[in-house]
Amino acid sequence: MTCDAFASRLDQLVTGDLRESTGRAMERHAAGCDACGVKWGQVVRLREMLEVVAMNDTDTSTAIDAEPEATVVRQARARLRSAFDRAGHPVIRFGQIQTPVGTLFVGATDKGVCDVTFGQSSERRYRERLLRRSPEVRRDETGLTAVTEELTAYFAGELTRFSLQVDLRQVTPFTARVLRETQRIRFGQVSSYGELAARIGSPGASRAVGGALGRNPIPIIIPCHRVIAQGGRIGGFTGGLPTKRALLGLEGYCVPQPTRKLF
Repeated sequence: MTCDAFASRLDQLVTGDLRESTGRAMERHAAGCDACGVKWGQVVRLREMLEVVAMNDTDTSTAIDAEPEATVVRQARARLRSAFDRAGHPVIRFGQIQTPVGTLFVGATDKGVCDVTFGQSSERRYRERLLRRSPEVRRDETGLTAVTEELTAYFAGELTRFSLQVDLRQVTPFTARVLRETQRIRFGQVSSYGELAARIGSPGASRAVGGALGRNPIPIIIPCHRVIAQGGRIGGFTGGLPTKRALLGLEGYCVPQPTRKLF
């Protein structure tokens, strides 16, 4: 690995986007290059600092200021933010909402909703997960009012089509294509994995489509629950099959219950 290649991947190291093999190659290069070794040490310390921030239950913007070496840490946060911004990881604001399928945590960037999470055990764990994708995560119920209001209306049966902007910068181009097409499936209707594959111009790629839907960061708003298997079978869902059945039932679609063979 050259020094130029090493430098070009530093931001990915900060944001955790590197493949493990590339990280090992960078570490070997840093061990044999004094200049890159210094940079490697700085970035490793930044990653450690990010993990410390992730362990704090309170808003990162105020928690950092309480540290004894606040000035040094603020400078580190600025460097982290710069690296994440260059790598396409913006600041995330989040809130939560109580629904018939449990607590939902919702995250958004300046571009739109970027995360909807089922079954999260605590705000702390949710924040820790988002901090792997963003230099700064803060609770902002007021800023997410439009999101929580539309979700509340959906679960109350008063909204059948979301008007919210979504941010899909964290997914691959193929996954983004699948999710954009999934957004076209109307309330109360379903499509199969095979049908969705054909609609994006990749017939025969139903397995890949299923994988992309499994990586959907914004379920409900991007309604991957409306995609089922051939023959009316329910298929999979990251929020669990009972949740998928509940969402489809809310929309008036009855999924046949599986039958048991007696012999």
